[in-house]
Amino acid sequence: MSRPLLHECGEPFCHMIIPQSQQYCEQHATKHWQQWQTVKSNHRKSKMAKALRQQDQRRYDQYERDPEARAFYQSKSWRSVRDYVFARDEATCQVCGNVIQDRKIVDHIIPRRLLPTRVAALATNNLWVLCYRCHWRKTKLEQMITDQPNGDIKLGHLDRSWWIKVLSEKKGQTL
Repeated sequence: MSRPLLHECGEPFCHMIIPQSQQYCEQHATKHWQQWQTVKSNHRKSKMAKALRQQDQRRYDQYERDPEARAFYQSKSWRSVRDYVFARDEATCQVCGNVIQDRKIVDHIIPRRLLPTRVAALATNNLWVLCYRCHWRKTKLEQMITDQPNGDIKLGHLDRSWWIKVLSEKKGQTL
């Protein structure tokens, strides 16, 4: 029978013996995890992190988004409607209530590709403000629904209240 490998906690002057798979004892692991969360949060708010997100968005817009969608999202009419909806919703995510500070994410409740006309794509009753995380979650769920049989038909019938309910439930989960 083999014995588990042990070592001392990585915190200076702590001589607690712990399994090799851990870096710190339970007491110091909590402390270091909290410090890591603070560093991570500060990094996300840094100018460099914002610049990297903007660079990723430009790359996506230029190389991955289809030309028709790119033309729509760069049009003056879209920017005008987007700014109106952003102000109407008071720059607040309509699912989790977080105030949006870095990016204007105005989302189509029923995806734009399923709408019959450009006028329908600009209808403000089908638009809402989402934070980055809620928008990411909604996009992933839309992809999962689209992959199901008759997925686009299902997506066309989902309304704001259904999305709020589902995204609120999924908030603590990862997809």
